[in-house]
Amino acid sequence: MSPVDDLLQEIQNLLAGPGIFYTSASQPWDVYEGYLFSLAVSTASSLGASVHYKDVHGSTVNNLVFRTTPGRLYSTKHPYTHAIVEFDRAPALEVHVGVQVQGNSGVAHECDVLILPSDEAALSRQIRMAPRGNKCLLAIECKYHTAGPVDIGHARNFEGLHSDLRTARNLFVSNTGAPNVVKYLSARKRGYEREVVPANVNTVGYTRGQIREAFKIYLGKTAPSTVI
Repeated sequence: MSPVDDLLQEIQNLLAGPGIFYTSASQPWDVYEGYLFSLAVSTASSLGASVHYKDVHGSTVNNLVFRTTPGRLYSTKHPYTHAIVEFDRAPALEVHVGVQVQGNSGVAHECDVLILPSDEAALSRQIRMAPRGNKCLLAIECKYHTAGPVDIGHARNFEGLHSDLRTARNLFVSNTGAPNVVKYLSARKRGYEREVVPANVNTVGYTRGQIREAFKIYLGKTAPSTVI
């Protein structure tokens, strides 16, 4: 199978039910964002959360449609899908693909995969403004390269994103490795995982651990009696 087909198969395995609109003809970087979305959702489920899916209108859906270009969380132009994640005794969360988030500067930034409280997402839809980065749990930057290593410029952009968003956690995830990117992000103590692909069980496990940590921090503040 091609790398895209591998990603598609793993998305289906992780979601275990819902259909997806990606196909073998989809761009690999788009499918990679869907893969990281699926990892986040699957991690939540494995930790005991209940998960279901809704579109921007609030309707429950079983066929998932994701953005392939940056967009507004509140846009009703297309019925894009997000996941609702509910841990015991904790306020609900949402997981989105490709939405804009407002930084401390007031500038909107794209987040490839975003986890945020449902009440912040609801406010965004109500007032038609990007959710606030400092209210979000986790922003995942997804980089999929089909030729060569990830460029250092992507790491520098991620550093700027981290500095302005001020989310609880940020994570840089790529399908390839690059020593200069590792050195750059390590020096700044930024979260990153490289060579994250379905066949690499170790790096996938490390990425799940980073996602779990974001949920753990959230539950520590909102439902400290809930153990994950």
